[in-house]
Amino acid sequence: MNGNSKFLNSLKNLGFSERQAKVYAALLEKRDASLTDLQKISVVPHNKVSEVVNYLLREGYCSAKKIGNRRYFNVVSPKSSFSSSLKNMEDNLTESYKLTNEMEEMYNNSDKTKEPFEYIEVFHGNNNIQQKFCDLVSNSKNEILSFTKPPWASVTPDEEKMQGDVHSEFCKRNGKMRTIYEIKSADENDIISTMERDRKVGEQSRISTSLPIKMFIFDRKALLIADASPLSLTNELRMTLIKQQTIVNAFIALFDYFWQQSMDINSWKAKQNNN
Repeated sequence: MNGNSKFLNSLKNLGFSERQAKVYAALLEKRDASLTDLQKISVVPHNKVSEVVNYLLREGYCSAKKIGNRRYFNVVSPKSSFSSSLKNMEDNLTESYKLTNEMEEMYNNSDKTKEPFEYIEVFHGNNNIQQKFCDLVSNSKNEILSFTKPPWASVTPDEEKMQGDVHSEFCKRNGKMRTIYEIKSADENDIISTMERDRKVGEQSRISTSLPIKMFIFDRKALLIADASPLSLTNELRMTLIKQQTIVNAFIALFDYFWQQSMDINSWKAKQNNN
């Protein structure tokens, strides 16, 4: 079972890290397992198995007993141990359906007298997107909200400097920037470095393990949203600028929902250390 990647991915979807999923699968495979048994079955480094087992004990996924000088571990009934996690997932799903219904109502009540092309503009190619993004930041006065996730546009040093300059100027104008970064593992050091750099100039940031889209909202009036994947022939991005207020309001509600669900960087780092 421990080698079943589909099963391990399912455990990770329930909130386990890679190591936690492997050790938990090993517990399911062997009763009265010692730390050595769990290390052999899970192939998790020995110095990390103890940390993972302590987490599973603390969260109620397994129990321990001592025989002589050694401790042995047994998995707790999954129906019992996962009930709290499943309840949280059900609550989140309920909130997601509620949000979807609210956005659908906004959509149905939107102004249908305008032609869509009056408020929608599509940009192809990294250079065009780079220039439009910098223009939008430069023209923003109060607030920028964003979901930041792949795909990443390839940026030259000059383009990176341009982005940094308009970002700094926006913050100097007392503009407020709130960003949620998608980070799936502690290995994404470039993104973490960017977060820590931008926090120094006043950006508020949080981390989510999964974001639905890549987007920016400027002064709660304009929405810049990215396609899910680059253009197949050129590997360049395509982004859409929307200035229809009802649609923008719906994405502001989406941002606020994910902001409440995400973690600040210190809480995220503490969780990684515990895992």
